[in-house]
Amino acid sequence: MILNRSTQYILQALMHMVAHPSNQPVLARDLAKQLRLPSPYLSKLLQQPCRAGWLSSSRGRGGGFLLNPGTENLTVLDVVMLTEGEHANRDCLLGFKTCDDATACVLHCQWKPIKQELLGQFVGYTLAQLASTRRRPAWLGKPPGDGDNRSGRA
Repeated sequence: MILNRSTQYILQALMHMVAHPSNQPVLARDLAKQLRLPSPYLSKLLQQPCRAGWLSSSRGRGGGFLLNPGTENLTVLDVVMLTEGEHANRDCLLGFKTCDDATACVLHCQWKPIKQELLGQFVGYTLAQLASTRRRPAWLGKPPGDGDNRSGRA
């Protein structure tokens, strides 16, 4: 995996919230159900963007998570750095605990420039851009009235 599971889940949740803006809080369990993610884990993960000021959360009746203004302008790299920190740039492709220029694994020299390029690409995409893509990824759901009938049956 290039991004760890926590990063993937937070990205999916934030993109979904940007794609479906609401002035009402969204429950983590509802978000998890829509994204087909484990609810308790997602609820715990969403505390990271709350601490970063990207989301607001409230408990109790009418509670849930709300996007704070400006969150849609965050880049994928912002999310990666929040969740993975410096590990995003240092983790070994093969999973070795120590892998740097001095103690390189067999793939380090090939992977390092690819990893740098990938992180550079992450700067170029905001959550709003990803959420407004013209292609409708699975996490956005089907557009209303989409009569896709691939089976050929009426």
